[in-house]
Amino acid sequence: MWNVAHTKPNQEAQVAKFLGLHQIEAYAPHFAPPARTRPGSVRDRRQRLVFPGYLFLRVPPRFARWDLVHWAPGVRRVLTDGGLPAEVSDGIVERIRERLFEEAGSSPRLTFTPGQRLVIERGPLAMVDAIFDRALNSSERVQVLVHLLGRPMTVAVDAAILRPAG
Repeated sequence: MWNVAHTKPNQEAQVAKFLGLHQIEAYAPHFAPPARTRPGSVRDRRQRLVFPGYLFLRVPPRFARWDLVHWAPGVRRVLTDGGLPAEVSDGIVERIRERLFEEAGSSPRLTFTPGQRLVIERGPLAMVDAIFDRALNSSERVQVLVHLLGRPMTVAVDAAILRPAG
């Protein structure tokens, strides 16, 4: 069984680290970073908590040191039910983990066929007609053919900014 701690703003990691030193497992569910996020970038370091300000805690059996949790740096309170720490079943926390794992692996993949007519929706080439050429090594980038400055040329763009012409 799990319990839930309400933390001060942006203190989830600090509380989890402190409680981990005392053999209390802490889990703060995070959403996966958006596509096209470079590891270590500012966007990558931004917290994407599912429940900001809350941590799931799994305490050892017959745990009696609730004062350690209540007075941990960064903890506001432990959620209670009838004066006792409220419990969340293992199944609920596992389902949250499964859903986040599924969501992280399922990014919508746009597929275009060579020769397909497209329109670039955003960026410096917005509203320019293009023809799909090929996918590039990066999963989000594609090469398209456009007609600029009186001549045809190839351009690498993000697939997310393309839509079929029509």
